[in-house]
Amino acid sequence: MKSPFTKSLAIALVSLVLAACAVQPAEHAKLTDTISTLAPPRWDVDVAPSRLETEAWWRQFGDPTLHQLVTEVLEQNLDVKAAVERVKQAEAVSAEQRAALLPHLDLNALAAYYRQNIPPPLGYVREAGIGVTASWTPDVFGGQRLAVLATRAQIERSQDALDELKLALAANAASAYIDLRWAQAEQKILQDNISIRERALHLTRARRAYGLSNNLDVARAQNQLSDLQARIPRIGSTIQHQLSLIAVYSGRTPQSVDHLTLANAAPVPVPASDVPAVLPSEALLRRPDVRVAYDGVEQRAAQVGVSRARRYPQFNLQLSDGLLAASWVGLPMVTDNLFSAALTATSPIFHAGEIRAGIEGSESQMRESELNLRQTLLNALKEVEDTRSDLVSSADAVSQLGTSCAASEQALRLSTELYKGGAADFLDVLEAQQSYLRDQDALNQAKREHALAAIALYRSLGGGWSKDGGIEVASATLTPSNAISNASLNASPDVPKPN
Repeated sequence: MKSPFTKSLAIALVSLVLAACAVQPAEHAKLTDTISTLAPPRWDVDVAPSRLETEAWWRQFGDPTLHQLVTEVLEQNLDVKAAVERVKQAEAVSAEQRAALLPHLDLNALAAYYRQNIPPPLGYVREAGIGVTASWTPDVFGGQRLAVLATRAQIERSQDALDELKLALAANAASAYIDLRWAQAEQKILQDNISIRERALHLTRARRAYGLSNNLDVARAQNQLSDLQARIPRIGSTIQHQLSLIAVYSGRTPQSVDHLTLANAAPVPVPASDVPAVLPSEALLRRPDVRVAYDGVEQRAAQVGVSRARRYPQFNLQLSDGLLAASWVGLPMVTDNLFSAALTATSPIFHAGEIRAGIEGSESQMRESELNLRQTLLNALKEVEDTRSDLVSSADAVSQLGTSCAASEQALRLSTELYKGGAADFLDVLEAQQSYLRDQDALNQAKREHALAAIALYRSLGGGWSKDGGIEVASATLTPSNAISNASLNASPDVPKPN
C-alpha cells in the first residue's frame, strides 16, 4: 500500500509533467525594449523644463474656470461612462473564462409518467429521481489558461482605452474653451473697433459740415463701419457653437453651462512657458495609445497560444451519482443507485489544414499588432516634436505681435489727431484703422494658437495619466508664465478716442 507521501509525490510529478507540456504565448518584445529601439535620447526642440509635474495638466493654464470645466467633463461625459462599462464587460468575460478552468457541479431532478409498450406490456410507468453531476475539462496543454490571459490583456486594453479617451476628452474640452475665449475676445475687438469707426464717422460728418471734408470721406467711413458691423453676427454664432460643444462634452444641454460663467467674456488663458521634463522614452510609456497598442500585442500573443493548443488532445471528465425510483402497474417500487464515471479524450487527426490556418492567422494578427505598435510609437514621437516646435514658435509670435499691435495703436491715434488738425488725409486714418484691427486679430489668433499648442503638447506627452486611469483633481492656482508676461499677452491696447 502506497503511503500518503508517495501519493503526493506522484501527483506533484504528474503536475510538473503536464505543466511542461503546456503551450506558451507567442514570444514578442517587451514594450520597454521596443521603445528603446525607436526613442531618441533627447528631443530636437528645446523647451524650458518644468520642475513640477501634475496629473491635472490643465492647471498649468492658471484658469480656475478651465480647471472646473475639464474636471466636470471627465466626471459627466457619457462616452467616459460608456468606456467604464466596457471595462466592466471585459472583466466579466475574463471571469467567465476563469470559471471554465474549474469543475462544474449541477443538480439534476427527474419526474416522469409514461406508458411502456414494449412486450410484455407493463402498463404505465412512474419514475422520479435526483442526483448530482460533476464535469471538468482539465486544461492539460494550457489552451484555456491562454484564453484567460487573452481576456486579461483585453481588460488592460479597455482600461488604457479609457485613459486614452479621458486624455482626448480633456484636451478637446480645453481646446473648445480656448476657442470660446478666442471668439469672445474677437467679439470684444470688433466692438471696440466699431466704436472707433463710429467716432471717425461722426468726425468726418462734423468736418463736412464746416467744409473741411467731403462726401467721399463720409462714404468711406460709413463703408468701414458697415463692414465691421457685418462680422458681429458671425462671431456671435461661433460663440454659441462653442458653448453647445462644451455642453455636449459635459453631458449637458446647451442651457446648463452658465454656472461656469462661460457666457461672460474672459481673455484667452496663458499657458505656462515650461513643460514636464520627460525623456522621449518616458513620454512614450506614459501615452495611453501606446499602451493600448501594446495590449493588443499581448492579446494576440495569447491567442496564438490558444490556436496552437488546438493541435493537442482535449480531455473531459464526467461524474454523476443519484437515486432513481420507478414503479410499474402491478409491480413493486424499484429504487436504484445511479453512478457513472467517464473520461473522454479527443485528439485532432485530420482537419484539412483548419488548425494550421488558424495558427497562421493568429501569428499574422500578432505581427500586425507589433507593426501597429511601432507605427503608434513613430506617430507619437512626431506629435511631441511638432507640438514642442509649435509651442516655441507660437510664443514668439505672441511676443512680436504684441509689439506690432502697440505700434499700430499709436499710429491710429496720431493719424486721427493729424486728420483733426487738417494735416493728414482721411485715407491715412482708414489705413491706420485697418492696420490696428488686423494686428489685434492677429494677436488674438496667436494667443489662441499658443494655448492650443500647449494643450496639444500636454496631450502628446500622455497627460500624466496613471495606469489605473486615476486623475489628481485639485484646486487650480494661477501659474505665471516665465517667458511671456500675462500683461503682455492679455492686455489689449487702449482704444483711441478721437473727439
